[in-house]
Amino acid sequence: MTQEKEVLEQFSKQYTVGTVLFQEGDAGAELFVVRQGKVQISRRINSKDHIITVVGEGNFFGEMSLLLNRPRSATATVVEPAECLVFDQVTFLRMISTQSHITLRIMKNLAQRLYHANMQIEALMLSDRTHRVVKALHYMSREEGVPQAGGILVPINLKRLSGFVGFPLGQVAAVVDQLAEARLVLPQSDGFLIAEEGRYLEFLEFLEMKEKSQ
Repeated sequence: MTQEKEVLEQFSKQYTVGTVLFQEGDAGAELFVVRQGKVQISRRINSKDHIITVVGEGNFFGEMSLLLNRPRSATATVVEPAECLVFDQVTFLRMISTQSHITLRIMKNLAQRLYHANMQIEALMLSDRTHRVVKALHYMSREEGVPQAGGILVPINLKRLSGFVGFPLGQVAAVVDQLAEARLVLPQSDGFLIAEEGRYLEFLEFLEMKEKSQ
C-alpha cells in the first residue's frame, strides 16, 4: 500500500451537506484539509451570521485553534458533499515540525486570511449600501474572479455576498438589481458577471469620492 493510500485510509472522512464540523466557541481539536467539496466558514456578529469564506479543494482550515489552544473563532458548515483529511493536534504539530513546506503553506494561508479580513472590515465600515456591495464584488473579482469572453465572473451566490457585506439578503438583492439595470453587474446562474471592468471601476471610484465628501 502506498503512503498516500495509508494517509487516506487513516485520516479521510466523508461529510454530507449541512454537516456542522465545528461551531464558533467550540474547543479546537482537529485540522481539516478539503480533498473534495466545499465548506463554509462563518461568524456570528451582532446576532447575525456573516460568511467569512468558502473553503474548497486543496485548502485547509481549523489550524488556528490547534496552534493557539483557543476555542474555534468561526463555524464550519459543509455546503457541498465533502471529503476531508482530519488531523488531530499531535499529528498536526508533528507534520509542521518535520515538513517545512507545510509550515510555509500555513504561513501563506494565514497571511491571505488576514488580508481577506482587512478587506471585509474595510467594506463593513462603509456607510453606503451600494458602495459596500460594489467594493465587495470588486475585491472578490480580484481574489476569485474567472476571466471570460464577456467579462469577469465572480463565482459566489447572493447569500455569501450578503454575509460578506453584513446586510440582509433582500437589501443586497435590491442593490444587485440596480447594478444589473445599469449593466454594471449581470447576475448569472453561477455568480455575478462584471461585463465592463473599466466602467465598474469608474463607478467604484465615484462612490469612494462620494463617501469621502460626506
